[in-house]
Amino acid sequence: MQQLDVSRVGPEEIDSLGHLNVRFYLARMDRASRKLLGALGLTEAALDRRHAVLRRVDTYSRFRREQFAGAELTVHGGILGCAADQVRCYFEIRNPARNELAAHFVTGTVLGDRTSRQPLELPASVRQVNEQYGVQIPDYAQPRSLSLDPPRTDVPFEALMAEIGEPAEFGMTGRREGVIEAEDCGPDGVLRDDVDLMFAMFRRQVTAADAKSFGPPVLYTDEGHRFGWAMLETRNVELGRPRAGDAIVWLGADVAIAEKSRQSRRWAFVKATGELLSIHDSVGVAMDLDARRAIAIPRSVRGAMEGHYLPRYA
Repeated sequence: MQQLDVSRVGPEEIDSLGHLNVRFYLARMDRASRKLLGALGLTEAALDRRHAVLRRVDTYSRFRREQFAGAELTVHGGILGCAADQVRCYFEIRNPARNELAAHFVTGTVLGDRTSRQPLELPASVRQVNEQYGVQIPDYAQPRSLSLDPPRTDVPFEALMAEIGEPAEFGMTGRREGVIEAEDCGPDGVLRDDVDLMFAMFRRQVTAADAKSFGPPVLYTDEGHRFGWAMLETRNVELGRPRAGDAIVWLGADVAIAEKSRQSRRWAFVKATGELLSIHDSVGVAMDLDARRAIAIPRSVRGAMEGHYLPRYA
């Protein structure tokens, strides 16, 4: 497996829960992906010549160990294989000083025309992966709670709108709406590929200037102890891209609840048409922020979760 990136965790990457935020794991993985695909011929220059762009449309993440400011992290990875216009890759982030695996990812990336956004054929150098860059998903990196199978897309927009109301205080479920801003779109009026649709929902929270709200909310148990939802696994599948001015509705529900964890699913739709844009799954664990350990979901929080508990949509 090739080493593709080395970086040190900066204090600006630490969120409200006191550890490296999810989006900075993804930033490291994206740098590694660009280097890997560049080594196989998809360099910036080659993309420019083809008037093409790479788009990550499927991302499975599993987070294994918390990482903190000052840690040096390496990213290793390789190509799992290609199907049609999509290349699948595997990456893992390691902390060599602590000899631990921090996180790992399985991604699906497509090559598309910058203007028409139509898929383009991947070059032979990517489709015919050699031993230097070809990998398989290790046994220890297999998904635990989520699946790598194609997601369920038959959930009707109107049904979800009728069943999912105002967002819960702790942020994962409920209905949210927003408008895609022109500044986040390219010349064609489509949301730029470097702008994550999910983070557009929490636009203020991912702005460095708004440091106080950066990251998940800090909550309190029934006994007054600080806790938060720490991500164990996520998967985001992109099915479409919105345009400037589109009103987007994000609808979130819990589809499984255990003693210490929850599996949540969030759908993004274009409000005017009901077009399904993305499906985001997450498995979060209730974590005591002082003891840094998983705890049982507090009774009061579990009671509030029942309002958006829809296991039939799993």
